[in-house]
Amino acid sequence: MTVLARLLNGDGPRVLQTCRFEGLGGDLYGREAIQYQLIALRPLLMASLLDVETARMGVWMDANRALVGELIDGQVQRLWLLSDQVSLSPPLSIDIPSDPDLAQATSLVRFDPRDHTELNPDDADRILDAVEVWPGSDLARFRPVVLRAASIGPDAIALLRLEGETIGGSGAPVACNGLVVAHADSQEHRLDGAGMAQARLCQWTPRL
Repeated sequence: MTVLARLLNGDGPRVLQTCRFEGLGGDLYGREAIQYQLIALRPLLMASLLDVETARMGVWMDANRALVGELIDGQVQRLWLLSDQVSLSPPLSIDIPSDPDLAQATSLVRFDPRDHTELNPDDADRILDAVEVWPGSDLARFRPVVLRAASIGPDAIALLRLEGETIGGSGAPVACNGLVVAHADSQEHRLDGAGMAQARLCQWTPRL
């Protein structure tokens, strides 16, 4: 059984005290706070559709949510949960103007396969093909930023930050996490709906 499956079942190693959790519309830090949320999530889980891992990355997915973990020596040092469930509130903050154009990216997809040591070089094109199209995102001018990528068996998997603009109105910049799984003959796309919902609530996001 994988590290993430054991963690969700309550049998696995506890997350590291320095672990960061992104999901449910907010962020959490520290072992106790994250364990509390995982326990609350457990009754909502369905049968896993994907449960794979490498030495540094784990991915668990059911019909409604996906959990991605960054692993170190079999311990969890970072977690990303992608789902539509909003149960956390982002901390009070000042919304800072954001503009993806300031990155001066030379391509629509920010991805360098050399940054991902567990990705088979032959799978780089599969990742690019999967992230360039994002069905149902209702974002304009979206630009994926690949955060983590790995080849796991026949699949190529990438965690990414999807930046874009709201459609209509002022076209305010928004961003959320996403996951793509490139199978041999198909692709799966998951979007963090909770993160997108919170991004749309930012009160001050003018374009510069």
